[in-house]
Amino acid sequence: MELGIKGRVAIVTGGTKGIGQAIVKTLAREGVRVVTCARGVKAIEILKNEVAQEGSNLLALAADMNKPEDIRRVIDKTVEYFGGVDILVNNVGGIKKMGHFKDLNDQDWIETFELNVMSVVRVVREVLPTLKQSRFARIINISSISGVQPGFYNPHYTTTKSAVINLSKYLANQLAAEKILVNVVCPGPVHSGSWDRSVEELARQRHLRVEEMARVFEDEERRKIPLGRVGEGEDVSGLVAFLASDHASWITGSCFHVNGGKLRSMD
Repeated sequence: MELGIKGRVAIVTGGTKGIGQAIVKTLAREGVRVVTCARGVKAIEILKNEVAQEGSNLLALAADMNKPEDIRRVIDKTVEYFGGVDILVNNVGGIKKMGHFKDLNDQDWIETFELNVMSVVRVVREVLPTLKQSRFARIINISSISGVQPGFYNPHYTTTKSAVINLSKYLANQLAAEKILVNVVCPGPVHSGSWDRSVEELARQRHLRVEEMARVFEDEERRKIPLGRVGEGEDVSGLVAFLASDHASWITGSCFHVNGGKLRSMD
């Protein structure tokens, strides 16, 4: 299917690793002029070189999406280089401290809310005046299967991912009159930086070597997934590209699950 998004401009937050990196590369291959930002300078340089080798157009900036001044700088640079913004993909997120409910203090909850929810709030707030000028305006937020089906760990993270889903629906309702389409994508278990951190934490808890824990964790998660494998970033990025296209011009306020069948319901 020809998506017809060549020449459009996208900002992808947290685009140097895992799902974010896959989204950046997929959009770039479709001819989208992509701007991405992350805190790690080294990772940014690696991504720029990889995308350049494919002949695609990428502007990569070091920025922290919890800092309003960094958000404004990213948007200003995007407009300066490419003339506007058509697509915003809010992918940045994660957790600083993993734990069970009893292990988490107030600061852990606050920091996680700041990273996963307030980053979305701040970026959307800053980009809206520019996005309203686009005829193809899209906001695509990346949440998680845990936002609707929490497990037994990291309740601060799963709660914030639920909040992202709710916020996405609110924004879709509010921005429909402006012809800005807002949707949310909820991936299941995907190989990423967060996956690697989970492996390391579990290895510490179970007193196993990281390599051994990686094999155990992979097998444990694979058994929970009807399709029999853990996902890759590319399993998510194709859907994001579709939602950015005109083929999705009558889709807004929807939550899309990409999890190999792990979600126990159809909702």
